[in-house]
Amino acid sequence: MTMMRTMRRLALAAALVAAGSAHAGDPSARDWIPAPPGTSVFAAYLLGLNSHGFYDRGNQIDDGPTVDVRGMVLRPMYFSEIMGKTVQYELILPAMRTTIGVSGAPDDRVTGVGDAQLGAAVWFINNEASKTWFAWEPFITVPTGKYHSNHADASPGKNRWTTLQDFAFVQGIGESTFLEAVAEFEFFGDNTNYYGGTLKKAPAIRLMALASTNITESTYVGMRYRYETGGREKVDGVETVSSARNHQLAFEITHQINDANQVQLQYIHDLKVENGPRMRGVQMRYVYAF
Repeated sequence: MTMMRTMRRLALAAALVAAGSAHAGDPSARDWIPAPPGTSVFAAYLLGLNSHGFYDRGNQIDDGPTVDVRGMVLRPMYFSEIMGKTVQYELILPAMRTTIGVSGAPDDRVTGVGDAQLGAAVWFINNEASKTWFAWEPFITVPTGKYHSNHADASPGKNRWTTLQDFAFVQGIGESTFLEAVAEFEFFGDNTNYYGGTLKKAPAIRLMALASTNITESTYVGMRYRYETGGREKVDGVETVSSARNHQLAFEITHQINDANQVQLQYIHDLKVENGPRMRGVQMRYVYAF
């Protein structure tokens, strides 16, 4: 695999992951505080991300690819109660437009619908009095997105099944401050039609710490730190992408318009990336509960 194609592949893979940043691996503050059973929630995300540097095995590449991502994610949810436990069902549907610029080659623009995610969270601890919550949520990613084997890196769909296992703990402090810890484990199926070969990806681990506090009765600010490792990739037994050691920060402000409507603005900034582009940009979220 040539260096130019390797860089293009890393750029596309990282950008398409970034465009799905509203998925389970990237929670916002207080996402793991459940709504009452019987509540339906619809969330919509719009995001814009741009690269600021490109890396291969931790080393910045001069004149590396540039990446521009514009994405939208739709996320309906429903909360119910089973055997005394609060349960949340959700569906995540991403769509994105990604533009890759590589020196000496025409820009590569990718537009399409990505793979759907199905999730179901269970709260084993749901204590409003002590402001303590602990939940587990398994996700399954179904290969429903657009995919072409002869243009696999650019396809929004990944042509493989994956599963996510999320574990989240939330503890409230005082009147309106919350501290959260999230651990996520992702396991990847094989893509057996990757340019005629087989792409295998090792499991990835993401650890996140979140904090938030109210600045007014209806507005709170929050931040998220995320560390990611693992995810090494091999094509027909040959390593093409090394394990990740990535660090990211995100800052957000959320305003509760009324009981049913909420808006959020988030700034995302990669601090360190092992492979691919360092991304930064903004995400807007609208939530309607009924």
